[in-house]
Amino acid sequence: MVSSRDAGFSLTHRHILAAAGYSTDLSLGAEDFASITVGRSVEAVLLDAADAGVAGFCQGLKQDTSTRSAAIIALLRAKAAVALPALIRAGADDVFVCPVEPQRYLDALKHHLSALDDTRARTGLLHAGGLAVDPQSHRATWRGEQFHLGLLEFRLVGTLIGGAHKVHTRRELIEQAWPRGIFVDPRTVNVHVARLRKALITTTGYDWIRTVRGVGYGLAPLAPGFDHPSDYHPLTDLRLEA
Repeated sequence: MVSSRDAGFSLTHRHILAAAGYSTDLSLGAEDFASITVGRSVEAVLLDAADAGVAGFCQGLKQDTSTRSAAIIALLRAKAAVALPALIRAGADDVFVCPVEPQRYLDALKHHLSALDDTRARTGLLHAGGLAVDPQSHRATWRGEQFHLGLLEFRLVGTLIGGAHKVHTRRELIEQAWPRGIFVDPRTVNVHVARLRKALITTTGYDWIRTVRGVGYGLAPLAPGFDHPSDYHPLTDLRLEA
């Protein structure tokens, strides 16, 4: 979520986040934040800290059970730099004084979201509707029924479900699913994603994997009230995409 009343700020930073593979929405402030996030999970908030008053909004996010675990990254305007201590006390995870190199807050965002994914993995089941994986027992289930996945495919689907907030690059998938210290051609990722896609379609009847050309792979969105993706493709349409 990008929270700002400044059109220039929101357009610029939503474009930067989209180019990095993140899906974003815009909030104009506390009054419409709640309505936008009804029934949805907020993974992170990029906060336009234009003045000292934004510290109260930040504190409210950290006190709300629905947004308490979200990473809050504040971009503090230079004219409001005195508000930095208040933002930290309010619970901001990182505060950058503008102007700031975008890669700095993108690195911070990646760090916080990776930590969130690690926490989910340690605490047990990862699920998207009726599809679930248990990292501890290495079991994959569909509507409670276990089905078989190869080790790499299991790790891939766990990464996609655990990081459902973003599109994963092939390099990121290699880091998560393959043993460290070995060379993996990015095209090999395509092969294993195709195997995973086929296994999931065969088991569930739906294509859970979204391909974003030039970026990588993500989890397909779920239709509200259903336990399968809303934009599935029949098995006959299966194809390996670069």
